[in-house]
Amino acid sequence: MVIGSMSTHAVRVLFREVQTSEVIQIRKSDISFETRTEDGIEVIDITGQLDAFTTPEVKVEFNKLTDSRHYKLVLNFEQVDYVNSTGIGAIVAVAQQVRRRKGDLKLFGMKAEIRKVFDLVGASKILEIFATEQEALSSF
Repeated sequence: MVIGSMSTHAVRVLFREVQTSEVIQIRKSDISFETRTEDGIEVIDITGQLDAFTTPEVKVEFNKLTDSRHYKLVLNFEQVDYVNSTGIGAIVAVAQQVRRRKGDLKLFGMKAEIRKVFDLVGASKILEIFATEQEALSSF
């Protein structure tokens, strides 16, 4: 059979070449951080998704803080729209790190669906989660 001026075989070969030459595009990191200080406590406003793709950036951001001897941390989750166990694991690791240095990590502002993930993986038993920033800051 001929399609236009191409045979069926030529179409199949061309189709295979297109299939094998596709570029696999990895999702861009979808997370950002804004850090500010309130009464000697570092408040980190997180925007985006906390998952396997963004965990490396989370680690870099928190290493900057701990390397600068900031061990009292409050994470603002108001603008976090997705989290999975990998992202939660990174947060728990940071909490353990700052606690070894006599600091702590508190969270606030979680949407109900985000809080549910923390509850399901048991992280809400390890981390203190508050409704408001003021409650989290006052807990230190």
